[in-house]
Amino acid sequence: MHSDARVWIAALLAQSVFAGAALATDPDPRIEDLERRIEELEAKQDGAEARPATETTPDAETPTLLDALPAWAQRVRLGGSANTGWYGGEQNSVFHDEHFQVWDARFFIDAELGEDVRIGDQTLFRNVGFSFEWDLVRLGDLMNDVGELYTEFQGIAGSSWGNLQVGRFEIPVGESYLLYSRGYADNPFITNVVGGPWFWDEGVRIYGSDPSDRFGYVASVADGETSFDSDLNSDYQYTLKLFANPTHWLHVSASGLYTGKIGSRSSAGSGGALWLGEAWARAFGSGTSVPNYQDGVLVADGPNRIEETNLLGADVIVSFPGKTRIWLGYGSYAIDQNGGGYDRRLHYWVAELLLYGGLISPRLDDVYTGFRAHGLGTYDRDKGYLLDSRRAETLGYNMKSINAYSFVLGWKMLRFVTLRAEYTHRDIDLVRGAKASLGGEADDVDSWGVEVGIQF
Repeated sequence: MHSDARVWIAALLAQSVFAGAALATDPDPRIEDLERRIEELEAKQDGAEARPATETTPDAETPTLLDALPAWAQRVRLGGSANTGWYGGEQNSVFHDEHFQVWDARFFIDAELGEDVRIGDQTLFRNVGFSFEWDLVRLGDLMNDVGELYTEFQGIAGSSWGNLQVGRFEIPVGESYLLYSRGYADNPFITNVVGGPWFWDEGVRIYGSDPSDRFGYVASVADGETSFDSDLNSDYQYTLKLFANPTHWLHVSASGLYTGKIGSRSSAGSGGALWLGEAWARAFGSGTSVPNYQDGVLVADGPNRIEETNLLGADVIVSFPGKTRIWLGYGSYAIDQNGGGYDRRLHYWVAELLLYGGLISPRLDDVYTGFRAHGLGTYDRDKGYLLDSRRAETLGYNMKSINAYSFVLGWKMLRFVTLRAEYTHRDIDLVRGAKASLGGEADDVDSWGVEVGIQF
């Protein structure tokens, strides 16, 4: 209760006491009126204290817009992001059709379901919430799909080390996945990292850190296959990411992943749940009619089932807000197809530098420029893989590597609106034998674009 209300109530009580003393044997209507006014003041004050801390009530007598909403609506937040603009590129690029388009669009619903869940005096959860992502448009295609969808239990036993998500979530490996889904609006570039690990899967994710967020972890157990709510076998995918923030400008992390069997002996399925850019673990040769070259000669497709996959990776981020940001990352992803020469090891890497106008003048804080070098491949002239699913029917499993070099110029013109222009040069190298067979399909793959990104 605020001090002003206490003063008024005390004054009214004092007045009622003196009035009562003077007329102890004869009830006075004025006393009843004073008591009624005290009750009204207390009721108003209790109502003000019960409102959420984010709500402002400059005039206790004037209802706010939030007051007019149903109680459940006051616990729900709507959000989203969208990227639209003009995109173009050379004849074999991902933007080969030059035109205006919606490149990405997604919407979010977050709801707080309750707080301070207890059994007796023991705290079970600090609060419980729900999150849903509608993945409407991605890479210029209408997806109309589910992104994240989970129930979250924060503050298990009141600790910052225990937080649990149950449902469908982003796979917590590396730093790249933070620039997809809910974090898409934070990507300073138009394009994504060629081999950055990401994608969604169904399972359980647990995370936590010390109260100062100096050290922490994210771990998960999930189905391990790309398809929504589908798993051709009972093997799971396990991940663990450890991170540290030793100073305010340095963030480091290390990630590991293990997945058991993917697909079955009779069906190649849709592949592993972890994506590296637009590639993922698949039965060698599946999903394309392009012939496979290995060691310079044609080979048949591999077995349908993948026995296991594992990944190790590390990232370092140096950030001085408004000045500069450097991101270095590397990872190795092994795909075991039970021998036969079909086993593959993919390597992904990224080196990104952002420079903000604040280095020159505070007036230019909202302007930035950036350069990103990134790649994915076997980097083995005899063994290739499908490194981008969009090239399944042109290059198949004959890609040795994709290396990209992106330059961007951006302006955060408003808090929730960013304008940016990007040019990306790509090099696609093929394995021996495929170079002559597939002609110029790996050439002329540069792209560019100018877009407006919004978030709310």
